[in-house]
Amino acid sequence: MVAWAGCFCYAAYYTGLDAVAGISAGTVAGSAVHAVVGRLFATGDELGRAGVYAPTVAACAVLLRRHGARVLPGAAVVLAACWSFAASHIFWPRGVFTMLGFALLTVASTRADAGPSAAGLTNP
Repeated sequence: MVAWAGCFCYAAYYTGLDAVAGISAGTVAGSAVHAVVGRLFATGDELGRAGVYAPTVAACAVLLRRHGARVLPGAAVVLAACWSFAASHIFWPRGVFTMLGFALLTVASTRADAGPSAAGLTNP
């Protein structure tokens, strides 16, 4: 249930970021009231930050409950990557390195699942 709540928050808040910062700010920028663009971007940033962290914190909580303290180092890396993603998105240079970090974490977790010890990682 916690993981689903995190996914719901991601869908709601990150979509809000796109709507407010992308659609609204883009529409207003070309009008006579273009001075509000900065406030729209600030609101979008807050929505996006909640959207990035909600599923991550929920996933870390679920993994911690299922697998104990051994997930804490990985959770710390993921939270740091989310902080970097929220602050720089995909823009050069930090955002690009953040995306590479997510890719390496994905590859590492895929390889860990393929090993013989993966069968003991889940609770029935």
